[in-house]
Amino acid sequence: MIKNAFSSLAFIFCCMKRTYILPLLFLLIVTSSSNCKKSLFGENLPAATQEGKNTCGFLVNGEVWTPERGSLDELSSYYDPTFNGGTFQINGSKYEPGNNTSFVVASYNISGAGYYKLNVSPDAVGKFSNSTNYCFRNWDDTIPNHNAFLNITKFDLQKGIISGTFEFALTKAGCETVRITQGRFDMKY
Repeated sequence: MIKNAFSSLAFIFCCMKRTYILPLLFLLIVTSSSNCKKSLFGENLPAATQEGKNTCGFLVNGEVWTPERGSLDELSSYYDPTFNGGTFQINGSKYEPGNNTSFVVASYNISGAGYYKLNVSPDAVGKFSNSTNYCFRNWDDTIPNHNAFLNITKFDLQKGIISGTFEFALTKAGCETVRITQGRFDMKY
């Protein structure tokens, strides 16, 4: 990848006018860094792993959201096989100047890997809140006919690992509509 970048850079210097060099150099740097864990403009979603790495992330209206690291309870998960047929919950928070955000994905009757619908009852929920305008969106704020789901792709009771994906969309009067997409998690409970 670096060799290709230098070859491209040599071509630019030889064949282009100096007025085009800086914009093209910037474009080259941006495109060559697209496979890095962090982009030039912020964090990317965590990899979709199934090893119990305690990671989670998703897009909120197209922007990357990952939980804050460094203080207590920014990201946690819970599984109790004896309560309501198996209860699973993952939640996290992020503290930013002027806007603290948090989310919850939880469901009952979780007994293995599989696809579970969210936001069709108070027993299977996707929630998102932010401190801007005190917008606390609950399961019943879901957008009608939206396919809200929790898809558990790894369920290992021996190692205490639950991994998977999720999506939901919420709307509430006076608050911005939020679309949570490409949600992924890989948690030890």
